[in-house]
Amino acid sequence: MNPVVSAHGLRKRYAGFAPVLRGVDIEVCAGEMVAIMGPSGCGKSTMLHVLGMLHAPDAGTLSILGQDVLSFTRQQTADFRRGNVGFIMQASNLFSHSTVFENVEFPLIYEKVPSAERWPRVIRALELVRLSARVHYPSNRLSGGEQQRVAIARAMVNNPRILMADEPTGALDQRTSRLIMENFRSLCHASGVALVMVTHDAKMAEYCDSIYTLEEGLLVCQRHSVPEISADAGTRLLAGPETRLATCLVADNFLKQGACAIRSEAHLLHNEGLLARTVTLAPESLLGKDMQNYSLPMPVRHFGGVRSLALWGAFLGLAGLPRTDGSWKESLSALRPLGCGAWRRAKAKALAKWCLASRVECLYAAGGKQAPFVAWLASRLAGIPYILEARTTDGWLAACQNQGAKGKAWQEAFRTLCRDADFVRCDTRALADALAAAAGPDLARKIAFAADIQTLAPMDEETLAAQHREKRPQTHFLCAGEMSSRKGYDLVLKAFARLKALGLEAKLTMAGTGSGLKALRRQASALGIAGETSFPGYVPHENMASLYLDADVFLAPGIAPADGPSDGVPSALAEAMAFFVPVVASDLPGQVWMLDGGRAGILVPQGDEAKLAEAMERLCQDREERARLGAAGQERAAAVAREASAALVQLFAPLVARRRQSL
Repeated sequence: MNPVVSAHGLRKRYAGFAPVLRGVDIEVCAGEMVAIMGPSGCGKSTMLHVLGMLHAPDAGTLSILGQDVLSFTRQQTADFRRGNVGFIMQASNLFSHSTVFENVEFPLIYEKVPSAERWPRVIRALELVRLSARVHYPSNRLSGGEQQRVAIARAMVNNPRILMADEPTGALDQRTSRLIMENFRSLCHASGVALVMVTHDAKMAEYCDSIYTLEEGLLVCQRHSVPEISADAGTRLLAGPETRLATCLVADNFLKQGACAIRSEAHLLHNEGLLARTVTLAPESLLGKDMQNYSLPMPVRHFGGVRSLALWGAFLGLAGLPRTDGSWKESLSALRPLGCGAWRRAKAKALAKWCLASRVECLYAAGGKQAPFVAWLASRLAGIPYILEARTTDGWLAACQNQGAKGKAWQEAFRTLCRDADFVRCDTRALADALAAAAGPDLARKIAFAADIQTLAPMDEETLAAQHREKRPQTHFLCAGEMSSRKGYDLVLKAFARLKALGLEAKLTMAGTGSGLKALRRQASALGIAGETSFPGYVPHENMASLYLDADVFLAPGIAPADGPSDGVPSALAEAMAFFVPVVASDLPGQVWMLDGGRAGILVPQGDEAKLAEAMERLCQDREERARLGAAGQERAAAVAREASAALVQLFAPLVARRRQSL
């Protein structure tokens, strides 16, 4: 394998000082991690600057990517360096009051990369260091390790073939330093990026393939090993996954608060090469606050605002679609419960025209009230397949259980949608069974259950912190979700008051907003526990990690409402389990399934204040039980996440196979 860096006989001396480099020879191959060690003042940083073309040597040869860079003019050197070499220093040097996105975007602005290209490149660079979920964070709110990982992403955003790192872990603790080096190793070995790193720390050097020491101006090899890396690996670094099926996800508004399950689903499908476009039917602007919840490496297309020229053109019959047989009009009467008025038909026509222009191969209606009809009609107009996602919260289960005229009308609407869908994905097994019964034996084969994708998982640093929680006398109970009667949070307050009456040291946090928030605050005051109870209101999804890390017990005492179906698996419940937080939950079907019948947490009867208080008291007093349940819950959450991801991807297999046959 040809080296990406080849230096021979490098010499460097500053006026009035002894020579720093006395004839350095080194070759670095693609994907190789090289550590340069030596005492302070021996010339390590000088050597790094020479290899990175920041300083010119007094003598010797330097070839980078097969080119003699010492023959370049100053401008040629600067252009070549910007395009091929990334620099990471001991201090991350981020703009403290700018977001993570703005920090990583800066080199692209300097290179005059068009704005349409900057977003996906920044997100993919952040995904390399597993920080895309932090894209909208102000950089001064990140930990030291996260800031250094942002600096790595910034160095990678121009897709360099070589990284030069000067003491990148020097200001970090040992645990964070190890995580940074593991990140470097996976990045270099997977993508073929070469790393030359100066360090004092022998433990950090051990992560590298080759180790050299700089002794009296000469480089001495202590260990040399070249990993086997594909020659073109670096060129694919920011290219994104190969498209297996150009699907477009359509949702009412997957950017809003509480839609994290759909966003996580979109992340998975994109990473699997099964999602190429995203569409929201909400009228918000692309620059609205909801965009703070978006971190996919593709832009969002809105089909909802009254200012949209495309929508008005479709509404006025100017969509310019190819002629169809018009058979879809016969199904409109059956779909009336979904709302199929002129404006929604206009959305479908505008979406169909855009799909044809964008070469979309499949539409995925990801739940909601509008998306099923709009995606169905757009697929008929554009002549492409579509997929229906049925969610418990969208009312489908209630419709199946309603034997009145309204329920039968909804069931007929579902059968119409199901007939034209390639498959129907349900978020709970109970919903899948109910829809299969309502659809009949001919359509039941299209209906499948695939649990929601994990919405939030601990970062590397957070995993270690979650496993080794600080021991403290006060037990922290946490609830998170919509503040409504079906969540059973009034029972939590009563049970918590019992604990305080027993003299147990505890505090309670109830995160979320909703119509019942004021009543819960009044109840806490009436019970005399307002001082120990916190209501932080809405907490951005990316900030929930800090709550899970601080919590000792998570409570999910949901109650099935008398006039409708219960929730599936609350995303906050699965997230808390992923963070090793022991769980106490009511025996709703979805929660029983998630807690594996009580093996991964404590189950209590719905609405039973005494049993809830008993479980809380037990965990308040028994740290070992908390640790055991936390570990069991994390293991269960990880298993469910793997199974859910595999099940969802497998549903697309027939569509992918048909696409391959048509190519």
